[in-house]
Amino acid sequence: MHVTPDHIAHIIQRAKDYGARRLILFGSALDTPEEANDIDLAADIPGLDLYLFAGTVENELRCIIYIVPLDIDSPFIEAVKRRGKVIYEA
Repeated sequence: MHVTPDHIAHIIQRAKDYGARRLILFGSALDTPEEANDIDLAADIPGLDLYLFAGTVENELRCIIYIVPLDIDSPFIEAVKRRGKVIYEA
């Protein structure tokens, strides 16, 4: 899969639809979008809507979406915040 700016725009719009306050792109879709096999996202979307958002985007774009919540205090989330790219912030 080649992750394009249109894919990112679609993801951002859906994130807004689900009440996202912040969305971070990380992993291969950020580093080598032309070779990415999936899209890794970290999001601040309340409750179970986080997973509904990921499922919706996965179905619409027909690609694998990996989603992690930003509201967890962990070294992994801190690394995502440092290395990832904020693609949306309310």
